[in-house]
Amino acid sequence: MQQLRALLGPAVQAHEAVALFDVGDSACYLLVSEGNQGHPTPVVHYMHLGLHMLTQRTFKRDMPTPAQLEAGIMVVEDAVMPLARLVPPHTVLATRDPLLLQIARLAAGDPELGMLPPAPNCAPPAVTREAIEALFERLVAQSNRHYGGLDPDLPGDPHGAAALLILREALHHWQFTHLRLLPRGMDTVG
Repeated sequence: MQQLRALLGPAVQAHEAVALFDVGDSACYLLVSEGNQGHPTPVVHYMHLGLHMLTQRTFKRDMPTPAQLEAGIMVVEDAVMPLARLVPPHTVLATRDPLLLQIARLAAGDPELGMLPPAPNCAPPAVTREAIEALFERLVAQSNRHYGGLDPDLPGDPHGAAALLILREALHHWQFTHLRLLPRGMDTVG
């Protein structure tokens, strides 16, 4: 976790906790390391909800309809809410998950965002909760057929839609305002 703190640079202070968020097919996990006055050992929290369950059971293997998005919100909230009390205050949230990075780039409108390690003494780029929310609102509008066709700047498959929904709910219920983007392949846990 020291490598993660070093990679986050000025985005994290010594007293702040850091959390690394990843989504998977069968579960999502949140690795939390408290600041210098907290518990010294990182803790992994699992959400027993993954992309496969959400896309297969809730979205029925297709891009979600408005009703499926509503059902998905309830399913994701049930999985996300128990972890809310386990996230220390003043935590910096980061990801290196390829699908979450793709979602963040779509939300920011920048396909290169977070592709390279940050320059020395610089924080990695971040996407805001508001940008993720705006992307989700566009997905909702598309599901309502307010768009003539598929928006190329939205997730193009059910897994991407599921990842967007999970990220949106996590940012909201865990009270994060930003998600820091780490380049893929960076060893952040060592």
